[in-house]
Amino acid sequence: MLLNDEQQERRSRMKATPSMRLYLAIAALALALVSGGCATTAPKGSESYVAPPLGSTFTYSQSNTGSFGSGTTQVTQKVTERTWEGKRMTAIVTPTGMSLLNAEGAFVAMLGPNDTPILSFDPPMGYDYPLVVDKTWTKSCRMTVHAAQRTVPLDNTFKIEAYEEVTVPAGKFKAFKLIYFNTVGEEFTSWLIPELGQSVKRVQKRTAKYPAGPGTRDEELVSYTIPK
Repeated sequence: MLLNDEQQERRSRMKATPSMRLYLAIAALALALVSGGCATTAPKGSESYVAPPLGSTFTYSQSNTGSFGSGTTQVTQKVTERTWEGKRMTAIVTPTGMSLLNAEGAFVAMLGPNDTPILSFDPPMGYDYPLVVDKTWTKSCRMTVHAAQRTVPLDNTFKIEAYEEVTVPAGKFKAFKLIYFNTVGEEFTSWLIPELGQSVKRVQKRTAKYPAGPGTRDEELVSYTIPK
């Protein structure tokens, strides 16, 4: 039986319908998979720095080589406060000294065990909030080496490489993985937990360019306490 043009076109549309339905089903499935993937991607990050509560302690396992020394030990940091140039700072205190951070979490100075200034940074050096995966930035400052009474320019380049799960002796955490390096020959990889205001793992490398020579320091969080 011969079909006229209108009948042939109608039959062609009817034959195409199952294929079209299959295509739409596949497209819907793909969209669902994509949407599901988006729902589980890492958050953009902390909007601003949150200092650990005063009295918090963080104990790290520390392994050193080269210009850092040698061997493995445990170091406990305690969160307190200090005044620097008339301003209150968060102080991260260790048996060998302390680091001073401002309200934005940027490093202002490093002091020795008797509060003797070792290094200071102008402007302070820190992360660029909010934290977002693939974000990169460079911060420049002048670093003063107080013992030598010398000030040198310092550039730090940062990149947030990932938001991932990391396991250390203190437990399993979701962390921002940051990599950064500076112009005096230091390279860092750090896994930062914004809600703790601390890194749970750090890998620090000094290259041959560093004034004291090459070396490595690996740190992992062993335990911590947060006052209620």
